[in-house]
Amino acid sequence: MTREAFATAIGVPVGVLVAQAERGYWPQITVGRRVFINVEAVRLKAAERAQEFVL
Repeated sequence: MTREAFATAIGVPVGVLVAQAERGYWPQITVGRRVFINVEAVRLKAAERAQEFVL
């Protein structure tokens, strides 16, 4: 997913998301000159973290 679309989806300004992605807070994939957020990696990490809080 493009960084712009991902920022809109999670409700964060694009500039904030780009800065966070550049710092490594969001997994990125570069294809040519385009940069995408790896949504599947975000989903898998969220699922792993959710298992920590199962009662």
